[in-house]
Amino acid sequence: MIAETLFSVGKELFNTFFKIEERKIKNAIRVADYFADLAQVIEDTSAYLRKGVYPRGECENLRVHAEKMKDTIGKIIGEEEAGEYQKKVLEVWEIERMYGELISIDEKKREERLKVLDQAAGYFRGIAAHLRVSA
Repeated sequence: MIAETLFSVGKELFNTFFKIEERKIKNAIRVADYFADLAQVIEDTSAYLRKGVYPRGECENLRVHAEKMKDTIGKIIGEEEAGEYQKKVLEVWEIERMYGELISIDEKKREERLKVLDQAAGYFRGIAAHLRVSA
């Protein structure tokens, strides 16, 4: 559920940001940095999990980014919509739990779950790249 939720939020925000006219996005570089940092948290977690290492500290990293989401993107996509995305990410901020979930499933299923996590990071990284090019 964690990977799937992050994937869903990433994909929806990716689609949203690609529809917004670039000139409407103030502080595009700051927002791009936010999404790049969020992607990095997810990528780091995936890398740890893929190696079978407990991703210590990544829950807190994800929680901090989730708490900043509404303030960071609310003026761009609307406070209410940003709040909904923030709420979804805050519901799954305990990304370290994936360690326990993954050790109890077979390798194929584990890789499928990690692929979803990687795709989620890709969406956030894509938003960051789009904003940097548009700035």
